[in-house]
Amino acid sequence: MRSSSSALITESEAMDMCIRLLARRDYSAGNLRKKLAAKSVNEDIVHRVLTRIQELGYQDDVRYAAAYVRYGISQGKGPGWIAAQLFQKGIEKNLIDESLASAEVDWSELAAQQLRRKFRQAVEDQKELARCFRYLASRGFQPDVIKSAVDGLKSDAAY
Repeated sequence: MRSSSSALITESEAMDMCIRLLARRDYSAGNLRKKLAAKSVNEDIVHRVLTRIQELGYQDDVRYAAAYVRYGISQGKGPGWIAAQLFQKGIEKNLIDESLASAEVDWSELAAQQLRRKFRQAVEDQKELARCFRYLASRGFQPDVIKSAVDGLKSDAAY
């Protein structure tokens, strides 16, 4: 058995590593590239292995991005948060934009749901309204969506 500081990993070992990783959960190509680089895999081997697993359909950034968008929405996150996470995982910006655009979600309604869930009582003073705004901003919602959701919460409090 090799020690962790031994020679570079072969192409078949890198392929096996990717398949084992993908058997547990989905990864972006960028994440797999980082994991292989951490194991001192030659860049040429990384490129060939990633190309091969994509050809076999084991890894697909389009599928990964769509699944991650659905996950983010289910967690009540906004498009800014989802986009930042996908970018960090090595997904290209145009693919992120396409995945967010194809998501069938009303971002304003999602923001309003998150506000109602977090702030169960009427919010009327400026300090609480600012807190609502910061809460939604930290979850990745856009300012116009936040304003709409906060205004809706204020109008709910009026009744």
